Amino acid sequence: MDFATITQFGGALAALIPLVLIVGFAVVIWRTVSLHTLLRRLWLLVHGSEEISDPKIRAYVDEQTNLMSFRMFSGVQAASLEEAHQLIAWAQLHRVDLRQIAACGRYFDTGLRQVRKQDFPSRPYLFAQIAVFAVSLVGSMVFAWLLLIPQVPFTFKASERTFLATEFSAQTLWPPFFFNRNPLKKSDCDQPLATNAARTSFTEAEVKTLCELLPADEWPEHLASKLKEQRWSLIVCTLFFLALLGYVAVVVNKVIAAKDLLARGLTPALPGAQAELDFSSAKD
Repeated sequence: MDFATITQFGGALAALIPLVLIVGFAVVIWRTVSLHTLLRRLWLLVHGSEEISDPKIRAYVDEQTNLMSFRMFSGVQAASLEEAHQLIAWAQLHRVDLRQIAACGRYFDTGLRQVRKQDFPSRPYLFAQIAVFAVSLVGSMVFAWLLLIPQVPFTFKASERTFLATEFSAQTLWPPFFFNRNPLKKSDCDQPLATNAARTSFTEAEVKTLCELLPADEWPEHLASKLKEQRWSLIVCTLFFLALLGYVAVVVNKVIAAKDLLARGLTPALPGAQAELDFSSAKD
């Protein structure tokens, strides 16, 4: 590796640093659902490491920083630091992992420390989500598999018939190419048109067109360009189905986690808290 290559590699790494920082801040904002961490870093960048002189403001900023730390590392969106402390105590009492509470998402009330079973989605909604999950899984697998195929679809202008082509061969779209054992190869073009047409399912006119196309000098470059465009489109489709798959998985997992927690029948009472007595119905 020469010096120029090393310099280019170092430059590429340096260019990635801002992107890594942006992604890092995006993850923190997504986990904490707050801009506090970003604003605090900006304040330190402008004002320096000197502490805030006003004790009440400093205490408020420190409290918010601690709350964001709890949200970041636990994933639980507690509304206040006191609520976070209560959740920690409640989770330790009932041996509940805070990550399970975070997995429940909006189906767990962090203030009341109980599952919002009234917000559970209906069965038709869950069945629809499962159907979308199955379609997304199959779609992502199909498009990822198509990325590995070096064949590109083209259409004859005269017959408007679509076929699949590589640099050295072409074959009809139907029957499917994994069942079609008789593609038209470039080396077959010295045979009679009728023979190639009967063997490959192309018409004689189509065979003639292909035998003019495959040996052409500009054909490999044109095919490579079309293959690149096709693969970019397939990558976009694959990422779309993967994103949809991940979204549905998160939605369904929230319901599963909340129902598992609900099935434990945990009381929302905090450790050491006395049971509230209802004297409204007491008689004199």
